[in-house]
Amino acid sequence: MEGGLNVADPTVRTAETDDLGRVREIAESSLTSSYALSPNDIETIVEIEFDADALAERLDDDDESLLVAEIEDEDGDLLAGFATYGGGLIDWLHVDPERQGLGVGTALFEHAREKADGSDDGVRAVSLTENTSSGRFFERFDFERVDERETEIGKRELREYVFAPADAVTETEDESERVSDAGESVVPTERDDLNLPDETEADGRTVYLGDEAIAGSEGGFVVTFADEAGTEEYGYFCVNCDSTDVSVGSMDQVKCGNCGNTHKPEQEYDGSYL
Repeated sequence: MEGGLNVADPTVRTAETDDLGRVREIAESSLTSSYALSPNDIETIVEIEFDADALAERLDDDDESLLVAEIEDEDGDLLAGFATYGGGLIDWLHVDPERQGLGVGTALFEHAREKADGSDDGVRAVSLTENTSSGRFFERFDFERVDERETEIGKRELREYVFAPADAVTETEDESERVSDAGESVVPTERDDLNLPDETEADGRTVYLGDEAIAGSEGGFVVTFADEAGTEEYGYFCVNCDSTDVSVGSMDQVKCGNCGNTHKPEQEYDGSYL
């Protein structure tokens, strides 16, 4: 016993309706103690992602699941953590901050990974970038960070890291986005791999993507044209977030107003951005 807790392996099972209140409580405690988020952001995430109705939908959805882990204490079984997954993606994993170090997170991740492994794309896991310890946790299971992307919760735009098994990353290195040793995102080298559209909407009109690109801090910018023939330049398309909300400053600095991706004049063109 340690602090009144039995250090036996946690028991993992599918959640039931009676567990949902405790799941929400753990989520709020974990977000508060382990994430660099504002109180307003935490409140928004809890209200939207861990509302009783949202959690109940997971219980009723055959393609998603909510797992909980119990440990034994002096009063009986105690729900100490949970994980959610669906479509091969483990999207939330939280442990009661007062019950960390007892193998709860490990047990949840291993069970969720096994159950989520039916996806054709293999297992992936995501974590908000504000959780600075998530990378170290996933590395224990030989997962690597392979992507960074935007997610929207309520009206709040956040970013999250995507992790994948190291062996799967090696096998698909030429097809998926990679992360360099310096932690910088490196997008595929072929335009077809980026799945860029031929045209998009900007300010209520159709603009056309060309083949020229410039580097950016989060990905490239592709030149856009007002005409399909590509004779009249219009602006830029941000590869990182698929936005045309891109401005050009007086010093030729290009910046995406949607995701913050920035091109500085000293940056050279690099084929890896297109």
